Amino acid sequence: MNSGFSRRRFVQWLAALSTASSLPSGRAESAVRTSSSPAPSAINRKNLVATQVKAYAWQDEGIEALLDNLQAKGNVNTVFAFTFNSEATDVSGRIPLPDHGTYGKANPEIGGAFYDYDLKYFADTRLKQFHAAGRFNVIAEVAPKMKARGMDFFAFDYNNTNANMMHLIPGLPETAEIDVYGRRTDGACWNHPDYRGLLTGRVKSYLSGYPDLVAGIIWGCERMGPLDNLIGGGWATAGICCFCPFCRAKARDLGIAVEKSQQGFIELDRLFELAGKKQRPSDGYFVSFWRILIEYPEVLAWHRMWYDSYHEVRAELFRTAKAIAPQKPFGFHMVQNITFSPFYSAADDYATIGKNADFIIIATYNNAGGGRMKSFIDRLSATVFADTPADTLTPIYYGMMGYEEAPYSELAMKGLTVDYIARETSRAIADTGHRIEIYPSVDINVPVQPGWKQTTPEGVKAEVRAAFGAGADGVVLAREYTEMWLANLAAAGDATREIFSRP
Repeated sequence: MNSGFSRRRFVQWLAALSTASSLPSGRAESAVRTSSSPAPSAINRKNLVATQVKAYAWQDEGIEALLDNLQAKGNVNTVFAFTFNSEATDVSGRIPLPDHGTYGKANPEIGGAFYDYDLKYFADTRLKQFHAAGRFNVIAEVAPKMKARGMDFFAFDYNNTNANMMHLIPGLPETAEIDVYGRRTDGACWNHPDYRGLLTGRVKSYLSGYPDLVAGIIWGCERMGPLDNLIGGGWATAGICCFCPFCRAKARDLGIAVEKSQQGFIELDRLFELAGKKQRPSDGYFVSFWRILIEYPEVLAWHRMWYDSYHEVRAELFRTAKAIAPQKPFGFHMVQNITFSPFYSAADDYATIGKNADFIIIATYNNAGGGRMKSFIDRLSATVFADTPADTLTPIYYGMMGYEEAPYSELAMKGLTVDYIARETSRAIADTGHRIEIYPSVDINVPVQPGWKQTTPEGVKAEVRAAFGAGADGVVLAREYTEMWLANLAAAGDATREIFSRP
């Protein structure tokens, strides 16, 4: 093998990686809880019915009126309230406004923290100023009113990449990932100590700063590693990352050749460029793809290092939360690609995530999911499997993923069946050994493109029944209350009341 990363070194690296993680400095220490560790001591609500609510919605509709809708119509008992949002609200014609609220027209959401925090929780980072405009304190204003109703307030800490947010938080651009070509991106690096300090500081500020109001935490981030970004499919984040000084130092500690990793990723990038231009190599796209991985095993090593860094961050957040409030649930929102991509789900699997979580929320959006899955199949047939047309690839893809859905040409129009929700719920339960709570999402007016399947009340009821029928511990009415038409929200409430009333 023409590589400075020998087979023996590769095996040594895998062995080391299975027993060690890295601190922000890049030095190894145990970070991820093993499957033999005691089960978490969190007290989870039975038959959870949750939904996400953006900060501006409380101001647009009024707190009590909004809670009336959630309880009376949706039978909601838990709210994942955005306390930090990395994205600005921008509807700009994406969807028809539902029959409540103004969708941010009165109080547009710029992004940042929608609560007040003590700087003492951020002693380990230079990133200390991240308040949203307006300084609305969603915890202090909303949580007491929810508590009086017997509802649980969860802080939703949402951390997608966003170029605007990079410039809203002083110092955050210096933590940005650096891609294989040396360019800064709009996503912070997991291995940057200031970014890690910011993330753990917010967990401390929720649980220690508001001990009587915050019932739990949901942490969300929809990012992918370098190989997944190359393949794409709707959730790709900018750049083949990360090659910053912290990641380079970590790679050297693990024995991964930095230059060979860069060269391998650049070769893959060139191959997929050829696929986009329909310039097929003599041996075909997949053979060429596999040949690059054989020639440059550092590609998979770097890809694995990115995901292990991601796992380390989530494990650190979980440990931080458990040290402060062991009985309060702490869990993760998972990007829908974990249900679509064989590459992503191999790297960010339920079993590994479940070792450091009390619950997992799965984005099983079946109405929007048809078009989303079609887009992902398009990317597969334009990159790794570019030798095969998308419609020919689709049944093979279904076989790999264990799905039985509509033909490629009808996928967006018909959406995904409720069996998709049931299968994914069952897979998550099996992979985690049901040691944690599994909450699939019920698609209620998740934004879709023209011609895609639309939400209906009867469809919502079928989704709820499928989720609980597969053994779900609760459901999340998704994506956000502000997107939902009230008739569809009420259908979810009717379905859960019916299910919970059964002996």
